[in-house]
Parts: sequence; structure tokens; C-alpha cells
Amino acid sequence: MSRTLRALLTTTAAALAALLAACGEDGAAASAPVADHPSHVAHVAATDASGAAGHGQQAVAHSAHDHHAGHQPALPAGPLPGASLFHLASAWTDQDGGAFALPDLRGRPSVFVMFYGDCTTACPLLVKAAEDIEAALPAAVREEVEFVMVTFATAADTPAKLKDYAAGKGLDRAGWRWLVGSPLQTRQLATMLGVQYRDVGNGMFAHSNVVTVLDRDGVPVARLEGLGVDPEPAVAALVAATE
Repeated sequence: MSRTLRALLTTTAAALAALLAACGEDGAAASAPVADHPSHVAHVAATDASGAAGHGQQAVAHSAHDHHAGHQPALPAGPLPGASLFHLASAWTDQDGGAFALPDLRGRPSVFVMFYGDCTTACPLLVKAAEDIEAALPAAVREEVEFVMVTFATAADTPAKLKDYAAGKGLDRAGWRWLVGSPLQTRQLATMLGVQYRDVGNGMFAHSNVVTVLDRDGVPVARLEGLGVDPEPAVAALVAATE
């Protein structure tokens, strides 16, 4: 496991423990300072996914979203790992106006991106990074993976606006979720993913540029940081998570 990924897992577990302990408190406190606008981010780093195969390999039941026929009857799911994002179980709203909770993803690996719809610089590149990962996956793996796009703009990005955004990119389709939640939910998820963001006014956000891969149990197993990063570590992690 790379040093960067080990640090992310440690941070994720610590953040989750703190968030659960503080359940019900105001989670919208300002995050640490970040670069003024994502288009100015120069740092590009990719997580080494060489250790990804060691995570999420315990036997878990495929969820109701499983595309493949002929599976044996589902076994009861075991306890979630401590670093799993699926401990954050409150419902979000998807692009169709339906309720969606992160534990609904259990049994399938996923790719998470945090963005906002009015961004015209970094965010389209982050969404494109997720598309590139999808395109690079073997067909059988691609059918298993969920792509989850979560907006920072909890007031401006309504479900209808997210649906139009997704449709404009040809991504309002199976396997892609476009979610909006409360400010508290959004801050909690960002903390778990190691994403920093700040509302800078006029509908704009300064934010980290991060794509995160989760295994079947919601544990981060790869992280792409920056823009224009090689998607191979994410692809390798997703292939390992479906073996």
C-alpha cells in the first residue's frame, strides 16, 4: 500500500470517528484554506494502486443493483470496515429527485467525484476523468462500477439542474448518480474523501481536485489528485475490487 493511500485511510477512519461522535452538531465549519480557483491548481499526483487488491476482498453479498444473473442467494453482509464511507447513511437526493443512501452502493466498487454545476474550468475535467476511467475498464468490470458525482452547491444544484447537466454530457444513464445533499452531509463526505472546498461567493467554489475509488465495502483504495492525471491507478483498483 502506498504511503499516500495509507495516510488517506488513516485520515478517513479518524474523520469518521469524529463525525459520528459529533452527530447532530453543526458540520458546516470552514475547511482548511485551499487554492483560490481550481484552474490554478498545479499539483498533480496519483495514488499507487498496487496495494488495492488487499482491500474489500472478503465475501460480501452483491447488492440489488447486481447486473449479473445466476448468482447464488445473497449472504448476509458483514460489519462495515472502520474506514468505510458507508457509515454515512443519511439519504441524498439524486438527479431524478429520488432518495439515495451511500450504503445502497455496498457490494459494488464506486468512483466518487465532488464538483459543482456552474464550474467551467476544473469540474468538467474531473467529470471527464471519471468518464476516462469508465472507458478504460474491461466491459465486465464496467458493469459492476457506480460513478457518483456529488455537488458542493447544495442550494444552486437542484436535482433538475443536475439532471440537465448530466444529460448535456450524455451521462444521465445507468451507473451514474448525481447527488445533492444538505450542507452538513456535503461537508461530512468531503472530510471523509479528503476534499477541501470553500464558497467564495457569486456561485463559485474553491476546491480540491480529487477522484476517489472505493471498494465494495466503501473503503478508499485509490485516489487521483489533480487534473489530467493518468487514470491507470484507478482502473487497476477497480479491476482488483471486482476479482
